[in-house]
Amino acid sequence: MGRRLDDARREELLNGVMGIISTRGFSDITIMELARELHCSGSSLYKIASSKDSLVVLAIARWSKLRLEEMEACAHRGATATERARHYWRAGAETIRPLSRAFRSDVDRFESARVAYRTSISEPFIDRFSELLDDAVEAGELAPMNTRFLAQVLRQMALVVRDERVLGACGITADQAMLEVDRMIWDGLRRPQDQRPVSSSV
Repeated sequence: MGRRLDDARREELLNGVMGIISTRGFSDITIMELARELHCSGSSLYKIASSKDSLVVLAIARWSKLRLEEMEACAHRGATATERARHYWRAGAETIRPLSRAFRSDVDRFESARVAYRTSISEPFIDRFSELLDDAVEAGELAPMNTRFLAQVLRQMALVVRDERVLGACGITADQAMLEVDRMIWDGLRRPQDQRPVSSSV
């Protein structure tokens, strides 16, 4: 196997792998094809993972880590709790924008990739987004709600606004759809300034 790759080179290659499979999918590509496109040797990729499935899992995990860091940075730009939640959601929606239908289909088909995607990005996103929504509710900026359920719903909505079939049927672009959804969500959730907090007790 030769000398171990240093961390910087390993991360560079994983970023490259994700760049390829996020566009083309990964069901029909081999490690040697990935190596050719990345201008590296197959042995370099085998130093990272012993199989293509393992390499895909590691690439998804690496990509997810970077995207979650970016989402967190976006959230911190908000001056209020609601703005932080809104920025986080928008960043999350933008994160999935480059992911092709081929990639998403392959993630659904292959258990190892499906589990990696769920545990590396989907679940952490929902956990953090729920926390940010809780902060906004506790601050009195949003109406009381089941924030975890809402986080799940909004995550699915972010997928819908990038679906080419939905956009085509509606005759709008992805950016136009995002504006419509963004306005609908956050205007609908905002508590009117003159409305008293609703008790959560029944």
